[in-house]
Amino acid sequence: MAKARRQTRQLEVVWDAIKDETSHPTADRVYEKVREVVPKISLGTVYRNLQKLVAEGRLQVLTLGRTQHFDPLVRSHHHFICRSCQTVYDISVDSKDYVLPFTVPEQGFTVNSHELTLYGTCKNCST
Repeated sequence: MAKARRQTRQLEVVWDAIKDETSHPTADRVYEKVREVVPKISLGTVYRNLQKLVAEGRLQVLTLGRTQHFDPLVRSHHHFICRSCQTVYDISVDSKDYVLPFTVPEQGFTVNSHELTLYGTCKNCST
């Protein structure tokens, strides 16, 4: 029988702070938001709870350079990153759509997943 995960108040507050986010916040940004509700919470506690949410499949991590961004949209999608303002946008794709055709280098490879990130200038920075 699987062990039930404990739902702590800290985990609940972290989830509430990020569950509707579309801005792909860093742990620091989530920490700022969580401190409005729990002023004495530590950054380490927020980070550990973000990692628990990732392990539970409720968040995914997008690594940009050396920085982790957290995304509550866990269904299959891609990203567009504006090189001017660094805003990250979600790109939804139907599972039947092909974004780019590709082949693996040799036979015997099995592809289980992929990530696609497009870079450019968003419409706000283009004007």
